[in-house]
Amino acid sequence: MKTAALEKYTVRDVLEYRGNPQLYHTISDVGTIEDALALMHIHDIVSLPVFSSASHSFVDIVSVYDIRDYIIYSKDLEEEVEFQLLSGRPSGNKTVLQDTIAQVVQSRKHASQEISALAPLEELVRMFAIHGQHRVLVADFDVDGSAAKGSAVQVPESDSKRKRLRSIDSGCSSVSLQSGDAHETVCGLTQYDVVRFIQHHNHELGSTLDAPALVVATTHESLRPSEPRHLPHLTVRDTALNALRLLHDTHNSALPVVDYDGRLITEVAGTNLRSLTTYNIGLLGRPVLAYMFGMHLPVTNPYFIHENFTLSQVMSGLLKMNCRRAWLVDSDERPIAVLSLTDVLNHFL
Repeated sequence: MKTAALEKYTVRDVLEYRGNPQLYHTISDVGTIEDALALMHIHDIVSLPVFSSASHSFVDIVSVYDIRDYIIYSKDLEEEVEFQLLSGRPSGNKTVLQDTIAQVVQSRKHASQEISALAPLEELVRMFAIHGQHRVLVADFDVDGSAAKGSAVQVPESDSKRKRLRSIDSGCSSVSLQSGDAHETVCGLTQYDVVRFIQHHNHELGSTLDAPALVVATTHESLRPSEPRHLPHLTVRDTALNALRLLHDTHNSALPVVDYDGRLITEVAGTNLRSLTTYNIGLLGRPVLAYMFGMHLPVTNPYFIHENFTLSQVMSGLLKMNCRRAWLVDSDERPIAVLSLTDVLNHFL
């Protein structure tokens, strides 16, 4: 890592700082997309570990972004949107929301989503920042805080076998299984956990956190610092379906919605998809704000930052407001760039 102060830390250190490694939410590979979205919506999370219905072994991690990419150009989805817009009711036909999570997992390829508790912190940061993953599993960390070699990645068959503990962060996950004399545990970490850990050690980072927010938000490995990334905008006239497709096509997790003067009103993110059900698919054909109101989604004020903000200030704001991104705006509140948790982590590599 270019930040030498962080080189001494491992994945285990992040887990121990994070606290109770208890998995609260998982989904079976035979569960439907609608089931997964409902779980994510209820618990305000963006990804779920997937376990095999046959062997109870870990299969993969599925995120709301994977689901978005899977469904967004589905013919079934578009036909149902048009039908509900015209009739005001579901068609009764099977839609893409009834496809299984196994189908979503099989539809895309990505880097490994498992890491050792003994791996250096840099490896974990790279998994999040370079490969764009939201959550990874740590398969060799026991509940007593020790690294457990060779433990299988499994999920309890019933809640009665789980020992539930209070979680610090709803985005955290792990699972503990008591099977005979074998005690097997698998833990999970999110981008948010790592940012919290780094912020906790800000006294060791010196001038690293003094980097201007503008530089961090507009710099990528393939770009020069003076060359900002293109940030597409959505207007209040854009439909929710077109907004989600633009998110997919531009590889963004969120896009700004601006008024007629270009001022930032709110944001559209993949997380807005989580309350989608068979009965409200038609709302995707409405303008983005109408979609949010129809879904009873809060049209919250985005987290604004300005050019004079430092990375330290941005990180503090992200953690305090429990949000995933900050919008860099000019003096007229027109969006210039977005600084996400991924951008923050990428800065330390």
